[in-house]
Amino acid sequence: MSAGLPGASRPGRGATLRRWGTDLAMGARFAVTGGREAWIRTALTALGAGLGVAVLLLATAVPNVLDAATARQRARTVVPAAVGAEASDRTLLTAPVGGAYRDLPVRGRILTAEGPRAPVPPGLSRLPGPGEMAVSPALSDLLSAPGGTLLKERFPHLRITATIGDAGLLFPGELLFYQGSDALRRPGDGIERITAFGDRGDPFRAAPLMVLIILVSCVALLAPVAVFIATAVRFGGERRDRRLAALRLVGADRATTARIAAGEALAGALFGLLTGAALFLAGRIPLTGISFSGIGCFPSDVLPDAVLAGCVAVAVPLCSVGVTLTAMRRVAIEPLGVTRTAPPRRRQLWWRLLLPAAGAALLLPQAIGGLGRGDLADAQVVLGVALVLLGVAALLPWLVESSVALLDGAGLGGQSWHLAVRRLQLSSSTASRSVSGITVAVAGALAVQLLLTGSQSLDEQRRGPAWTEADAHGGTVPAARAPQLYARLRAATGVRTAHGMVSGYADSARHQRALAHTAPGAGDDPEPYQVTVGDCAALRQLARLGACSEGDAFLVEGADGSSSLPRPGARLALDPVGSRSDHRAPALWSVPRTARPATAVPRGLPPRFSGSRLLATPAALPPALLRHPQVTVLLRLDPHTPDAIEHVRNTAAALSPRIDVSTSEDGSTSGTVTAFRHALTACAAAVLLLIGCGLLISALEQLRDRARALSALDALGTPRAVLGRSVLWQTAVPVVLGLAPALGCGLALGRLLLHMAGRPWQADWWAILTLTGTAAAVVLGVTALSLPLLWRLMRPDGLRTE
Repeated sequence: MSAGLPGASRPGRGATLRRWGTDLAMGARFAVTGGREAWIRTALTALGAGLGVAVLLLATAVPNVLDAATARQRARTVVPAAVGAEASDRTLLTAPVGGAYRDLPVRGRILTAEGPRAPVPPGLSRLPGPGEMAVSPALSDLLSAPGGTLLKERFPHLRITATIGDAGLLFPGELLFYQGSDALRRPGDGIERITAFGDRGDPFRAAPLMVLIILVSCVALLAPVAVFIATAVRFGGERRDRRLAALRLVGADRATTARIAAGEALAGALFGLLTGAALFLAGRIPLTGISFSGIGCFPSDVLPDAVLAGCVAVAVPLCSVGVTLTAMRRVAIEPLGVTRTAPPRRRQLWWRLLLPAAGAALLLPQAIGGLGRGDLADAQVVLGVALVLLGVAALLPWLVESSVALLDGAGLGGQSWHLAVRRLQLSSSTASRSVSGITVAVAGALAVQLLLTGSQSLDEQRRGPAWTEADAHGGTVPAARAPQLYARLRAATGVRTAHGMVSGYADSARHQRALAHTAPGAGDDPEPYQVTVGDCAALRQLARLGACSEGDAFLVEGADGSSSLPRPGARLALDPVGSRSDHRAPALWSVPRTARPATAVPRGLPPRFSGSRLLATPAALPPALLRHPQVTVLLRLDPHTPDAIEHVRNTAAALSPRIDVSTSEDGSTSGTVTAFRHALTACAAAVLLLIGCGLLISALEQLRDRARALSALDALGTPRAVLGRSVLWQTAVPVVLGLAPALGCGLALGRLLLHMAGRPWQADWWAILTLTGTAAAVVLGVTALSLPLLWRLMRPDGLRTE
């Protein structure tokens, strides 16, 4: 052991390294060989640091998860044949099939091989033949389960002959199938001729602004974790300082005691790394069962990035050593005891207010003039929001210190209250560090939730009543068979009303003749007119018509007025060049001179019906003239009939598996916004629980350090209930002081963002109640888990000195 004698010569570099190694090793031995007290202290440090390390390792695994998902998505992306290419023994005809089952997306493809060497999708060894189907394991389990009876009716004449392997799936729970068929004849109308599966294009690279947003989001989410680790490595500081004083008594100098303390903290951090790795390995398996908006992962995908994991492995020990040495700067460890320096001067407020003021100044121009566009405006918003959130985190230590100082003479009464307040006055830095991290996460989550809630509220106001829509695109169902589709769907279980219509496009006959004698792309190419044919009852769902009878036609201008309309008597070419897959001459038709204007229905329609269009009854425009129509049936379902939409999907699939059935909400962002809002609430609650773990470990460590004081209070007759309530107040005060500015900042920032985006104010009170309820549960949980140790330490024999 080094004594640090004044007259000693400066040792060489080799001797210095040996001395450092010896002192660090001695500190590490103290951490593991100091008896039960040392093991408990090291275990608490390892657990606290391990929780943070596990979260950091999960964060470092995100790049690999995204890369693996992107690679599997590309592996099953189709590679189209060259334009005009003929069928060969290496080509395959395919058409995508979309759908859902009880809000679960069900995706698939119809396959028709044109030769013996046609490409095979990833995850399969051969193509399914006509009448055969290959399904994912999750879909196979669902079809064989009692809850999948209705879904099984959608594939009545198909037999499952293969299971799709992991290489062909995006995540384990994906519902995917490949259906063999001989009904696909030629490319066009949604049918593609392909030569391979697997897109080998350039990898996806995020724009610089997106990278900036991701970095700021990661800082906001991971800052509480970093604070939590920095707090965890300081557990047991008071006992360590008393032990170092004994080392000074036997001749160790201050530099030696600092190195020994660093070695002890380093041992706890290394155990924390091992604990975090174990928690990460144990937690990644349950994570693979979670999917969000169709995105998930396999266990093999949750692999930390080597460089980022190496940074975590180096940063955590360095953080532990740095925090320990910094904390010892304000402690004078002498041979006869530990003397702490005078309390630090009061924290300054002025510079803490500069950060939110600067953030508000960046957001104010767009709040006044409206949300700007472009990278500069987006970066201005991101930087402004980040400064506001970081400003609140910087303000919290001053708020805790000032509030606790005022509580001394507040007259609230009660011995338990005054014990807790006095303890916080002696040391409020630890409480501030533990709680300051959650202010960023909670405030940011609330602001984003308010913005999403306002956007969703406006979408719901515009959307109106929900339609169920069945679409047969691009000639999947010929116009001649449209009445059969209407009738079958109208008779499906749970359908109240059904309105069928046939849609297509038309262009000026003069423009089409000009195109026939002009090179493609020459001159202006006006937008084609949208044409919809249906009976008066169906057309009334799209516009206010007034009087309507067979033979009538109507000109409806859309809400935005961006699309033009033909004049009555104009000669039109139906299915113009660019909207059909064959090269037949388009059919000609004249707009009736009796066509009159009509007013579009303001809301409640699917989005594609919002533009300007020409409406006609079948007597005015025979549907058969539209050679590549889109047949649509708008349905109103009985809300009291269970699985009504599943019966509609089964009826449509019996006519053609390529008929899409969806609700008006499916085309909106309502479901995604709701899921994202719930995910934000869950993340904020998880941060609170993580901080609760830190508060619990801190409370246990402080109770052990105050064992003699607790024994003295018990010997003097202090009731146990008083000390139990003091632990409750000691935990509750910093949490409340932290959540108050977080909620206020989140609400204010969210309202400012809504004003910038022109969205209505609507608070998500359920999310706010969830956060505050979780905070209350954290306080009660920390108190309840601290009581057993408190009762055990409150014994008179704790005053015994050996």
